[in-house]
Amino acid sequence: MDDYQYDCPSADIDMLAHVISDLFPEQTQFAERKDEEGRTSLVIYYVAMRFGSTARRITIGVRFDPAALARYRAMPPRMHARSYAVLRAYVEATLGSLEEMYANGETVPREVEIDMAEDFA
Repeated sequence: MDDYQYDCPSADIDMLAHVISDLFPEQTQFAERKDEEGRTSLVIYYVAMRFGSTARRITIGVRFDPAALARYRAMPPRMHARSYAVLRAYVEATLGSLEEMYANGETVPREVEIDMAEDFA
């Protein structure tokens, strides 16, 4: 049984969620969303235990540049590894910066945005 929740109707966005799921605690939710302009996002809802004595709900929105997402979707699956690596690197860097903020005594935001642009695909 998977201890994560995936609400991603598009198979490729679902796959991207699976690629980064191990970076998050169990019970994390991954959801595909579209904004007013029709841009696709992968929204990650998780409970962080590392940022203080109480659990904090944090939302990370990974917004995909439409042109980059279109290029990714046009690539054959065997070419997706680089995009997976770029996504993981961005998410790991974001989580690292949240931990750094906490270590420096700064308030950790409850909502964070990551823009996946040209280097994604």
